[in-house]
Amino acid sequence: MQNSNTASKVIENASLIPKVILDSVDALLTKFFERLPYFVAGIIVLLFFWLLGKVIRNIFLSASNRTKLDWRLRILFSRLLVISVFVLGILTALTVIIPAFSFGDLIAGLGFTSFIVGFATKDILNNLLSGVLILWKEPFKIGDYIFVKDRQGKVEYIGVRATTLRMDDGEVILMPNGDMYSNPLTIRGAGAERRMMLKISIGYEAEIEQAKTNILEVTREAEGVVGEPQPNVYVTNLAAEGVDLSIYFWIKTDETNPMAVFYRVATGIKKVLGKSGVKLYPANPVVIQKTGDGESPEEENKREDF
Repeated sequence: MQNSNTASKVIENASLIPKVILDSVDALLTKFFERLPYFVAGIIVLLFFWLLGKVIRNIFLSASNRTKLDWRLRILFSRLLVISVFVLGILTALTVIIPAFSFGDLIAGLGFTSFIVGFATKDILNNLLSGVLILWKEPFKIGDYIFVKDRQGKVEYIGVRATTLRMDDGEVILMPNGDMYSNPLTIRGAGAERRMMLKISIGYEAEIEQAKTNILEVTREAEGVVGEPQPNVYVTNLAAEGVDLSIYFWIKTDETNPMAVFYRVATGIKKVLGKSGVKLYPANPVVIQKTGDGESPEEENKREDF
């Protein structure tokens, strides 16, 4: 008897399933058609704000074209204007489609989220804002030669996020604008002379003035070295391994490769000093210890293995 009652209840509930589905679909369609005018109104509002953003962008680009504002900043600001207007349009459309929606609730809900996103993207924002300030203030331009931290090179491109430097050996460095803006910079304008320095050590038995004359003659004749300012040689240290000389000469950064000029000067100095019998010493002397007297071959081998 109990089994028959259970079976009848199952059959009765199963017969209700189509009715429940039809009622749910009917209610969904009813609500959809009731909200359809609001959806259409929201889409119209969103389309209006999209067109408004385009108009504002064109007005901004036309007005800023008469200023000295960098073209990359003009494009960046115009895109930010379009995005801001479009986001405002989305929020306005949501208030039309969902009357219970309010800007205050959205701002309160996004407060903590904005803090988390800002903390996670602080480096990106730092580089972006630094790039905007660099393009706005223009402390350096394309073609300038820059020394920043332990890097140096010629500026090839200034972007919103990073600046491209080409080193003397041809390698390209992508420097984040945050580092470019927050660190001290040494800037040499495009075409400006750059001072080069070469350090050597010569023996105490050498005639310093004669060596200086030979060095200056080779340096002046080296291809890429400019006549003004003139090259010069100074004694910078009297070390145990020899007399330290510093050779200074200048090149034009927009006409010559610094490494190529340095190579010509260094090889020329080595050649002329070698012909005159002047000995050159390495910057860090190598000390060789001989085996002490009285050591057996076994002790010597043990010391070498150690």
